[in-house]
Order: sequence, then C-alpha cells, then structure tokens
Amino acid sequence: MTYSLPPYRPFRGAEPPHFVDRADENDVFGAGIVAAQVNACAAGPCDPRFFGLVTGAPASGKTATVRAVAKEVSARLGWAVVLHRCQAKQRVISTIADEVGASARRSWPGHLGRFAHDVLSLGCSASPARADAVPHLLSPGDEASWTSVRHFLKLAGMFARGMGSGFVLIFDDADRLPSGEVEVLGYLARNLVRSELPIAFMFSGGPELQARFGRSGNFSGSAWHTPLPRFTGEEAREALVVPAAERGVEFEDGALELLCEASAGHPLEVQRLG
Repeated sequence: MTYSLPPYRPFRGAEPPHFVDRADENDVFGAGIVAAQVNACAAGPCDPRFFGLVTGAPASGKTATVRAVAKEVSARLGWAVVLHRCQAKQRVISTIADEVGASARRSWPGHLGRFAHDVLSLGCSASPARADAVPHLLSPGDEASWTSVRHFLKLAGMFARGMGSGFVLIFDDADRLPSGEVEVLGYLARNLVRSELPIAFMFSGGPELQARFGRSGNFSGSAWHTPLPRFTGEEAREALVVPAAERGVEFEDGALELLCEASAGHPLEVQRLG
C-alpha cells in the first residue's frame, strides 16, 4: 500500500487544494464571490462592485478568496495584479508604485519599453527609466505623497486602458494598517474610479474593517461590501471530496457527514478535519 500525505492545508493563509467559490448572497444570478469580482473587473469602473471589500472572522478564508480573485483576473482577463499582505504600522502608499511597476513587468513582458516610455519616464522623478527597471516614484529619501501616487496610477491606468487591460490592487489583512492609511487608500481608489480608469481596488479584513469604512462616509459608498459566510454543507463536501478524489480516495457517506457536521462550516476546520 502506498502512503502519501493528505492534500489538505490546515494553516491560516494557506491556499486550499481546491478553492470553493462560495455563493454571493448579493448576486441575483447566483455567481460566486470570486466570479462576481472578476465580472466586475471585466465590466469596468461603472460596475458597483469594482471597488471591493471582503470581511470575515479569523480563519474564514479571506486570504484564499483574494488570492483566487488575483488568479482568475490574471488568467481570464490578462490584468496585472498587485497582492499586498498588509503589516501593522505600515505606510502602504510608499510601496504602491514599485509594486504596480513590478506587476506590469511580470504581466506584460512584451510591452516593457512602452510602459517605461508612457508611465515610468513621466510618473517618476528618478533617472530615466529602463525597460527592465522597477519604477521608483521618488528619489531615495523622499516621501511619496498621495498626489504623486495618484499621478503615477493615472498614467498606469491610461496605459492599461490603451491595451484593453487593467490593474487590480489587493490589500489583504487591511485591518492591520493604521486607520488613516486605510482611509487614504480608500480616497485614492475612489478618485481613480471617478476617472474611469481600469484600476480596481480590493480590501480584505475582519468585520471591524467594514465599520472603519462606514465611519469614513464620503468614500464608503464606493465599496461593495461582501461578508464571507460559513460554508454550506454542500460547499464543505466539495472542499473535502474533490482533493480526495484526485488522489483516488473516496469518503464513506457516514464519515463525510460527520466531517461536515464537525467543521460547522469553518473553512479552516474543513482543512484540519480533512
């Protein structure tokens, strides 16, 4: 008998062996949360879901969800993706330009020269950009301002729009950031959406993140809030059965029912019990 390690990944932030796109209760067509977000990107800034906010309790699958969005947007739409894992007391505004430039370089290697000419040379105050360089918005030692980042992103957005593509900027665990930093990012997202540029922002965090957005009223209306529910029984079965079947293993019905009941719909518990 050949023994192999089970495929399940019972760790916070780990990518599950099979991602289950939970149903979005706000979608009248029955699309999953990830599918709805990808459709919003395809529709453009006119879609009310274009600026996304995903919240959930600890170990509810927030990181897995935003990673799935990143993969699908890149694979299906050809968009460049920035997936930023937020840290406490971090000033994210200073890192955005470098991350956007690196994402463009990975996603559109055949257009590096044009990106350097149309975006880097106009949006950066550093020395003239090379096609293979990652941009630096300001000279070393300078502080990136909200205005300078907005200018850079507008140039990047116009470049992407000219290619029939776009950017997705995802900030995972955004609730770790200082309140002011989250608010500044929200204003930046809203300003770019008003410019009708294909630069979608997506935030994930705990339930308190939605309350923080709500207190900042004049941009909270631009964010489409999607709370992550627990798995239904059917969704828990899918997360267990598919990875097992790919290994040639089948669960007995009774065992599967016990696993689904014991997990109580918690994605992390499904992985642990699997």
